[in-house]
Amino acid sequence: MAKQILPHTAAATWSGFIYQGRVALYHALKLIAEKSPDEINALHLQLDSLEDFAIVKYNQQGNIIPITLHQVKAVKSNHYSTYEADFNQLEQKKVATGIADVEAYFHLSTQNTSTNDEIENQHPRLKIYCYDNNDGFCPLPEIDNKVKAIIVIALQKYNIPGHQNNNNIQILYDILEKKIADKVTYIHAKNHGGEAIAVAAYENPICLSDFLDAIRQDITAIIQDEEYFEGKIKSNLNRYYQEFCLDCEEKQLTDDIRTKMDNYLYLFNALHSTDFKAFLQSIRPHKEISYRDLQEYGDCLSDDEMKDAFFQILLTIKESNNGNGIGWTCSEKKQYYPTSITYSNSDANKKNASERILKTAFNTMVDVPFNSDYLITSECNVDDIEACANNVSHLNTGDLGIDDDEKRNRITQWKKVSLIDLETAKNKLND
Repeated sequence: MAKQILPHTAAATWSGFIYQGRVALYHALKLIAEKSPDEINALHLQLDSLEDFAIVKYNQQGNIIPITLHQVKAVKSNHYSTYEADFNQLEQKKVATGIADVEAYFHLSTQNTSTNDEIENQHPRLKIYCYDNNDGFCPLPEIDNKVKAIIVIALQKYNIPGHQNNNNIQILYDILEKKIADKVTYIHAKNHGGEAIAVAAYENPICLSDFLDAIRQDITAIIQDEEYFEGKIKSNLNRYYQEFCLDCEEKQLTDDIRTKMDNYLYLFNALHSTDFKAFLQSIRPHKEISYRDLQEYGDCLSDDEMKDAFFQILLTIKESNNGNGIGWTCSEKKQYYPTSITYSNSDANKKNASERILKTAFNTMVDVPFNSDYLITSECNVDDIEACANNVSHLNTGDLGIDDDEKRNRITQWKKVSLIDLETAKNKLND
């Protein structure tokens, strides 16, 4: 008789929300395309618990029984030696289940110098996972298209209309990915509420039938509200983060730094509705944020700005110390806040940045984030935004009406903010 399996880790990570989560979604949809509805109803996708993900079922006693274990590695190296310890670990986990027929799969994002057969001969208790073309690896840029292709197959199997419409497939992809995202957010929320994350992840799998129900639903109403576009923006935010991390040197991403960055990603993904929109506006104070439709959504985030400024700032400066989860307080009690501003330090760009910030503040009436004294940019320094933006004549608070005190106060607050480059901010905050 199989013993009750315990979660393998108590470490809070955000890895399940990016490549790993998309690989899990691919495998879940593959099962939906292959199995009967009754079989699907009995299977669950468990994230970041027994392994990076697992397919499990419940026995008659209500205990979770693993069917397959899946370890996912999204690293650049193609050398066997890079993965050897992980191969051994996965084999050990398979043995630890005490279940003879549980299968263990290893997912590679890069083609290894060793063949699948060579790896499996060295590690007979595991299998290298093969995708639709029988390749034993899936590069990060290709996983989205593989998920969309398997959505088409699932739609065809269940005679669900829309499999020939690329826009329809994209919408379903967004909806399905959001199910993964929402589950990871829920697990992390329970962790922040005091429950061990390993237990929260272990006890909260997703039934595969939920994914089947999702592709069967009428999507017309779903794409007409901001919640749908909010999910797409979060998906982009996480993808940019993943790409940023992959571009970093390994020595930059210590365990402590990964934990710090993961905590930031949890914070951002846990925001909803007006709070999430306010967050986007605060990190892009030079651009008005709105996503009521597809056109507005497409202009909400810039991958270059997020990678070259925002994520670089979070990586470089120590963990937030001001109690808000993001931002810093220096020894002089001044408040600092990260942005995605990538303007250079030329006079023209200083002026452009200052004008855009004040225009955006005037049009949106957004508050200065946490009453910050400094907004951190990639390299732009402006001591006096008001003086630098001397051509924004319509922002003269004297022209406002008698009932515009709130607007006048907010514009006055923004005029007191300074821009500071990352290197200078780092020297002030990392002491």
